[in-house]
Amino acid sequence: MALLVTSLLWGIPAMSQRKLPTDSVDVTIRLKHSGGTPITDSVLVIFDRYDHSGAGIIKRIYHPVNNEIVIPKVPPARYYIEVAFLGVNQDRFNELTYVNNRRSNIFTYRIRKGGTFTPGLVIIPLDPINFNKLKILEPRITP
Repeated sequence: MALLVTSLLWGIPAMSQRKLPTDSVDVTIRLKHSGGTPITDSVLVIFDRYDHSGAGIIKRIYHPVNNEIVIPKVPPARYYIEVAFLGVNQDRFNELTYVNNRRSNIFTYRIRKGGTFTPGLVIIPLDPINFNKLKILEPRITP
């Protein structure tokens, strides 16, 4: 009889040992490139809580795969999200949003085409700049 009770106790896990479902969600950041934009190599992602209870909850450099970044297990809250591109294209995006189970946690950012310097295409103004005629150097007349 004792053997039967022991086998039942070991076979059925206690309620406190069961793993409860987590409230955290996965956040996906999609990057849309305009024509001629180089592929993004690395991205710095920072999640700061809106209520100032956690600065830099997530602060990491990610390497996009197929122009997507998946950030697992983000606790639900309201966040300031900052996405900064590292490398050739140095765009930066800021957003204030909620992250929770009720919303779509997919954010899309359009990356602008970066300007490049080409020797010979620089336009230099023909008129010389006269620093003596700057508005800031004029005397103030007080009534």
